[in-house]
Amino acid sequence: MAGVALAVVMWAAPVRAQGSSLGTYSPYTMYGLGNLNRSPLSAFVGMGGASIGFRNAGFDTPGEIRLNVSNPASLSGILPQSFIFDVGLAGTNRYLSQRSADELMRTSFNTFNFNNVTIALPIATKLGFAFSVSPYSEVGYKMHTVDESYLADLGVVHYYYYGEGDVTEAKAALGRELFRNFSLGVEVNYMWGNINRTYRAEIESYTGTGKYNNVSASTNENVGRMFGGFGVQYSPVSRDRTRITVGATYRMGGKLNSDVTDHIPSGNIFGDTVRLAEYKSPVYIPQRVGVGVFFHRPKWSMGIDYIYEYWGWRNAYDAVNQVRYVNTGVLKIGGRYTPNRYDMRGRAASFFNRMTYKAGLRTGNNYLEFHGVPMNERAVTLGFDIPFRADKISNLAIGIEYGQRGSLKGVLVKEHYFRVSAGVMLFGGDYDYWFQKYRYN
Repeated sequence: MAGVALAVVMWAAPVRAQGSSLGTYSPYTMYGLGNLNRSPLSAFVGMGGASIGFRNAGFDTPGEIRLNVSNPASLSGILPQSFIFDVGLAGTNRYLSQRSADELMRTSFNTFNFNNVTIALPIATKLGFAFSVSPYSEVGYKMHTVDESYLADLGVVHYYYYGEGDVTEAKAALGRELFRNFSLGVEVNYMWGNINRTYRAEIESYTGTGKYNNVSASTNENVGRMFGGFGVQYSPVSRDRTRITVGATYRMGGKLNSDVTDHIPSGNIFGDTVRLAEYKSPVYIPQRVGVGVFFHRPKWSMGIDYIYEYWGWRNAYDAVNQVRYVNTGVLKIGGRYTPNRYDMRGRAASFFNRMTYKAGLRTGNNYLEFHGVPMNERAVTLGFDIPFRADKISNLAIGIEYGQRGSLKGVLVKEHYFRVSAGVMLFGGDYDYWFQKYRYN
């Protein structure tokens, strides 16, 4: 199944929005684990995803209180006697183009997915816990190509490729402040999911006579693997109205060891199967190292992250399809600004003053390289937070992202996408009214 060269991944379709049960849509997800989820919680999407150095700043400002699971050390900043619930959704419009001879072929696809479900609470003084479920990677493609160069005496060969599935990541994390301004966090990650890929070749006779057996194959990958990691945060500057926090994270890697089944049915009455093979996936999940810095002020803040993943460490080169795993480096930069969190004048202008406005960018490379061409990825982001009440923490976070990757060189595909995410954070505690019991009926 994996032995299908990207050179035949071509489709001629008019530019139109399509939709189906696929969680994503990209021909590059024919390989590896598919598209990786680069987005943290919705509150940080509009900031390019910069969040490793973020922690609640300690200012008496509800707008500065956020949940961050990118670095488990940040959980030590969860307020006492509080409970946080965060859920996010995301919709993506992906636009693809590919050059074939003198023709530019194009298509587009719409998908809608959940981004995360997360809860967090303090266990003891300066000791916080969080549990989250979010997508780790997604596979989705549906393609058809016609080849007239082979079996010319018989007819035209139609090739069909279809793949769907995902890998989900559940994370349990603890963060503790060991001494003033220094926190340590640990996390356990469990990945599970199922990826199905199918291939079919059909011969269409020129004469309309004669019967030919179709060829088909399928691959099913069942993922279930546990990893671990840790993070640290240190604030060298911690004043009443200024805080600078430096953070670092590390996640252990290892062989994925998922169960893979290859099946090629015979397609005739003389037998059921040509090939049936079961084996363990040779793919290695990479070690990941991340560093970040976050600068806090009561009205504004900004951060920068750099994440490096060792995909090329143990994963083998696919010489048939010319697909190579490569190490990735991703830079994330973002900031946010709240004009006046406590503007209570009751006019339209005060509503916009209470909102938080965000902007950011992300740049790096994909973990797969096709035909020797690097797969660079770039994205710019915007976002805003809408508080449910002027003096409360609970809010709706909207993130807008435009990105691109790939190339029109050779047989490769150029991808552009628009992604809109929406997340609701509900905070229960002294600041907010969610999850609080009524004292009077």
